Amino acid sequence: MIEIIDRHLALRNPRFRCMDVDRTTPLVVALRHVRGEPATDEQLAALKELAGTAYEALVPMYRAFDGLVLHMNGDEAGLIVGAIELLEEFNHSWQAWHSDLDPSDLFEFQKHGFAFATVAGSGNYFILHEGRVYYSDHDGGDDEPWADDLESFFVRALSDPVRFLDDAGCHTRYSDGETDAQYIPEHFEHD
Repeated sequence: MIEIIDRHLALRNPRFRCMDVDRTTPLVVALRHVRGEPATDEQLAALKELAGTAYEALVPMYRAFDGLVLHMNGDEAGLIVGAIELLEEFNHSWQAWHSDLDPSDLFEFQKHGFAFATVAGSGNYFILHEGRVYYSDHDGGDDEPWADDLESFFVRALSDPVRFLDDAGCHTRYSDGETDAQYIPEHFEHD
């Protein structure tokens, strides 16, 4: 899994070719990524306390980096893997979306899963439950896993970032920095 992430982060000159929401104006958006330092023993202990049964699946990733923000341009980003210090907030926010539902109406991953990632600005979270990754979409959703494990999740996220973001609800929008126009990624490119 870490190799998949490392290869993506090493791509030279990553960029999205975007189109405005009216589909009239193109924009090329240069991208950067922020990868946190490896988690300390103290941070890993906090993760173990927070994540419960999800800890074993998550610990290899957090030993490599404590948080990851992908496809950033200005204040916008795509996928955010939460730093350990943010995971409690991720889980409170995620659980708040379905706190008014009867427990019998919840999927198993909603009852017992652990939120570790989100698409920036979406309010939706990627949940690890029994080794599988689910997408909890507050606009609806289902209990079909997005990926059978974390490695498959990152293969899906990084092999075609535009499709991944589109599948997650097309929440990622970029700006030209001059107007209020929103630009939606259509193609991922690199040198």
